[in-house]
Amino acid sequence: MSSEQVTVGPIELDYTLTEDDWLDGFVAHRRRVRRPWLVPVLIVAALVGLLPGLVSSDDLSAADVAALAAVAVSAIGIGLLLFRFVVAARWVYRWQVRLLMRGNPWLSEPIRATVDDTGLRLTSANRSETATWSHYLRFVETDRSFVLRASERLGAAVLVLPKRGLVTGDPAPLRALLETHCHPRA
Repeated sequence: MSSEQVTVGPIELDYTLTEDDWLDGFVAHRRRVRRPWLVPVLIVAALVGLLPGLVSSDDLSAADVAALAAVAVSAIGIGLLLFRFVVAARWVYRWQVRLLMRGNPWLSEPIRATVDDTGLRLTSANRSETATWSHYLRFVETDRSFVLRASERLGAAVLVLPKRGLVTGDPAPLRALLETHCHPRA
């Protein structure tokens, strides 16, 4: 938390979450999950699996083995690139959002949120929740919303506050409050 405290009156939001709101939250949260170790591990694993079979073949010369290894590494690289685009595609997130909303119909209820220096209060027809700022350590601002995150981890809790739900329509006070109590995306 920041050492300076901004005293802002309660900020009110009135909204009903849509699939697009959740999609925005999923994409914003997943965008920062990095696994730099994954690509080298997959390449090494593929090479370890391919090269013994290539080297043990009696019919191949050293040049043939080198050419096949280069083709194999290129194919693995292209495959990893395609896998990255398929996994990171928005359709996967849309599918996850549909499952989430189908399994939790209360997520589609109108929500009244109050955000102030003490935390957040969310109320809907069937639920009422209160969270202090210690529950949401990070936030990401997108064009459509503010996405609060419990941590940088992949399965962390995510709360989406759509900008269209701001009663005043001005996102600056909410941004200032979040910058005071949460850390923006690194």
